[in-house]
Amino acid sequence: MKVQYRWDLFCHVVDNLGDIGVTWRLARQLVAEHQQQVRLFLDDFKAFSHICPQVQLRAAEQTLSGVQIVPWARQLQATPGDVVVEMFGCRLTDAFISQLGKAQIKPVWLNLEHLSAETLVDLHHLKPSPQSGGITKYFYYPGFTDKSGGLIREANLIAQRDSWQMQPTAKRIAMRTLGLPPPPDHALIVLLFSYARQRLEGWLHTMATSERPVALWVCPGPVMTAVNAWLDMQLQTGQITSRGSLTIYALPYVAQERFDELLWAADVCIVRGEDSFVRAQWAAKPFIWHIYPQEDSAHDRKLDAFLDRYLADAGTDLRDTMIHFWTAWNRGLDLAPAWLEFVDSLPALQRHALKWSRALQTQTDLASQIVQEVSQLAESRPSLTATR
Repeated sequence: MKVQYRWDLFCHVVDNLGDIGVTWRLARQLVAEHQQQVRLFLDDFKAFSHICPQVQLRAAEQTLSGVQIVPWARQLQATPGDVVVEMFGCRLTDAFISQLGKAQIKPVWLNLEHLSAETLVDLHHLKPSPQSGGITKYFYYPGFTDKSGGLIREANLIAQRDSWQMQPTAKRIAMRTLGLPPPPDHALIVLLFSYARQRLEGWLHTMATSERPVALWVCPGPVMTAVNAWLDMQLQTGQITSRGSLTIYALPYVAQERFDELLWAADVCIVRGEDSFVRAQWAAKPFIWHIYPQEDSAHDRKLDAFLDRYLADAGTDLRDTMIHFWTAWNRGLDLAPAWLEFVDSLPALQRHALKWSRALQTQTDLASQIVQEVSQLAESRPSLTATR
């Protein structure tokens, strides 16, 4: 019989959607697939509402998808659960940390780090870090190898994706649900969900003058500023406008599970941060990752590490095409030449994306791994009791 623990997940929202996106997926999966009790401490309910519209912004406590959700400040009076998870190194209050040290039954304390393909992930995954109060914190690293903590993947995700893509009308239904007309069947569909970026003019002009119609689905966010500058208008949510062969759709925020459908429907996915980065890989579509920029250029090393892993068995031409466009996007270079090369290679890029996704499916998913690791850590602490 599966052991049930009380989990406390802490999420400090930094980039609006990435941090809470990963946290919310993990919280729901722990409840739905592993029958765990989960309490989520969150500091930005407005950002959360973008991916979970049913959340009540001012509720002192609420339960959604079986997850108890409370404001960040509630940790000042909270008794720690059996498992405490700091998502992405968010800083717990001193009062709560003091409670961890004083607890007669010491919780399992994890710091879930940001995803990386760097070799350091395998070296540091689940390494202990002794803390004051006689408690140890463990660093949990998601990753792409069997020595890492894995990637978030719901048990039925791949089957859902394949079933959805086999339905001829699924794409049209998804767009109508958003209040938007579906693009022409022969259009190239590009999903744009990135951080702010300048120098989009050449790329947009290239799509506008292409022989094949292009549907650009622009998600809400700072990149819309550059799109609007090129259009010389303020495109509002739900609006559509065309320039030559290019039709631009200003998408609304969608619930998290509906975002997967957008990825499945697109021919090219431009994603950002961490949550959509992983979901694009499960979508098995050609994609571009706009990595979160860091002052010390650590993002360049992370980007190179992933490309090395993703393209390890790719041919030279495919590898050069990917690196050319990814580099241009992340360094703010002119995109037009790299885009033409990328589009010409789409059939090969699609085959590679599907092959990569299938290879990742052999890895145990993150939620399953973290539950197993917590159980093992708990068993090594005789004082920790669990409800069976």
